[in-house]
Amino acid sequence: MLLGLGVTQMACLLPQDDQIISELPGAANRPLRVMPGQSQPQQRETTVKLGLNCKRETFSVNVDDPNGTDQIRALWFIDPNERYVQSGPNTPVIQGNPGTLIGAGSTVRLVQANTQFFGALTAFADGRKHRVEVVVTDGEFIESQRPDPNGGGTLAFLDINRPPIRLSTGEVVPVTAYRDDYVWVVDVDNTPCP
Repeated sequence: MLLGLGVTQMACLLPQDDQIISELPGAANRPLRVMPGQSQPQQRETTVKLGLNCKRETFSVNVDDPNGTDQIRALWFIDPNERYVQSGPNTPVIQGNPGTLIGAGSTVRLVQANTQFFGALTAFADGRKHRVEVVVTDGEFIESQRPDPNGGGTLAFLDINRPPIRLSTGEVVPVTAYRDDYVWVVDVDNTPCP
């Protein structure tokens, strides 16, 4: 019995850690994703009729972002170059809407192309197929520079960034921004509908 009492007392005599836990960083940002099979038009290869009396096709994607408070940003491209920057009037880059939540408590947002996008698309009614792409991010779109592989100078390219979080202790915690995209191949038809 004395042995048992001694063990109990020893357990009570162990030093206790009374260090105050500092503020924990916020939850890590989780990647957003464009939900396959939930886009408009549903077919990845389609004809878009923009002529007089034609029903206008909606271009949209559903984006799932587990971080429900993130702001979603979208850029729409027609025949983008490999760096996703506007290199001239024939490669439009159009800002999209920030997405509308689909239902209460949902993490899915509907991101749609705006009327400016359709105005730009009419210039591509040339009988050829064109690439339409939407790029979404939970960060901010920025234009960065990288070395030109052909020598001399730099080239602009589309990048994403997210500001870091500053804790009350003054510590700065970086936050990763994510991006995803969706592509259609379209033939634009400007002939009037009956």
